[in-house]
Amino acid sequence: MTIQKSNNRTWSAENCRSGFGECFRASKFLTIFLTAFFTSCSPDLFDDPIPIVFFQPIEINLALPQYIDLNTTGYVYINAGVRGIILHKKNATTYLALERNCTYQPNQACATVDVHTSNLFLQDVCCGSIFNWDGLPTGGIAWRPLRQYQTILNGNLLTITDEILN
Repeated sequence: MTIQKSNNRTWSAENCRSGFGECFRASKFLTIFLTAFFTSCSPDLFDDPIPIVFFQPIEINLALPQYIDLNTTGYVYINAGVRGIILHKKNATTYLALERNCTYQPNQACATVDVHTSNLFLQDVCCGSIFNWDGLPTGGIAWRPLRQYQTILNGNLLTITDEILN
């Protein structure tokens, strides 16, 4: 490999031994350039990983008044996970605990999912992504589903664990 410098001095493999610093900078530049070139042509299905926060199991007594909405197909916000959890009743025996951290650019300060005022879907107003009640993206730029945590129903006691199901 031969590199022509601006001072008209030519660097080759032989004189790289004496000018190692110059050759190292040139090869480092070439590596960075090629990496940037090849990654800019790839499909945009890569995004920052969703942060993981461990928490102790949360036990919810569904008979308590603050959880009355969960006796129908309603929802409540739970203070756990990365940005909170949306807990909702899917059917008579199934509760879904969905992470509120949006899956598109999850490290952004505003990447938080809320229930839309219509109660028909979940949305992140920061990036415009929309999710259905199963946590699947249905609109906007998010392409990954919301993180789902394990729920265990035992009578009136519902337990949410930090075990990730998807």
